[in-house]
Amino acid sequence: MTILSSKTKGKSHGAALAICMMLLPLGCAPVRGALTESKAFSSPIQTIVVVGFRAPVPPGQSPGMVLNPFGGAFHHAEPVSQEVADRLTAGLFGKLMARGGYRLISPGEARTHAMDLGYPSPAVGTLEMFQKLGQSLTADGVVAGNIYRWRERKGADYGVDVPASVEFDLYLLRVEDKTVLWKGRFDKTQQSLAENVLDFQTFLKAGGRWVSAHELAVMGLDHLIMTFPEAK
Repeated sequence: MTILSSKTKGKSHGAALAICMMLLPLGCAPVRGALTESKAFSSPIQTIVVVGFRAPVPPGQSPGMVLNPFGGAFHHAEPVSQEVADRLTAGLFGKLMARGGYRLISPGEARTHAMDLGYPSPAVGTLEMFQKLGQSLTADGVVAGNIYRWRERKGADYGVDVPASVEFDLYLLRVEDKTVLWKGRFDKTQQSLAENVLDFQTFLKAGGRWVSAHELAVMGLDHLIMTFPEAK
C-alpha cells in the first residue's frame, strides 16, 4: 500500500491544486466513463415505474456472460450483492424524485406488484415482463438497469492497493411498444490525476481522495440523471 507522509501529502495536494487551476475551464465537463443515448418521444411519458438495478450474477457464482434484456446482447458480469443493487436503486429513485416532472412508482411498489403478477422479482425478467408490469400499474415507462461490476477500494483515502471500479447501465423503456427511449452506461475505474490528467472532474469531485465503489457509482449516476429525458 502507498503511504503518504504529511509533507508528501502537502506537496501532492499543492501540485494537484496547481493543475486544477489550469484546468478550471474543464470544470463543467462530465465525469469520464458516463455515456448516454436517447430517442425522440412519439407519445407522452408521464408515469414511470422505477424498478431500479439488478445484479445479474449474485455472490457465490463465477463471473460470466449474461443476457441484457434491454439490448439483447451478452455482457460480462461479476458477482454483485443484492444489498449493493438495492442501495444504488434507492439512490436512483431519490435523484429522479429530486429532478421532478414525472409521477414515479417506487421500487418497493414495483416489487410488490410484480409478485402479485407471479414474478419473483421485477429486476429479473424480460422486456415482456417489464411491459406487463408497466401496463398493470398504468405507467408509460419503466426504468431499470444492470450492475456488471462492483469492486471495492482496497486501501485508504490517500493510498490504495486497488482502486474502486464499477460498471452499470440504465434504461427507460416505453411500455406501449417496449422501445428503449433512453439509455445510459457508466464504466469506470478510478485513476490518479497523475495517471490520467484528463479525468480532472473525478479528481475534483473526490477532493483528491481514492473513493469507495459507492461514491464512484454515485458520481456516474449523477451524470446519467443529468441527461435523463424531461417529462413530456
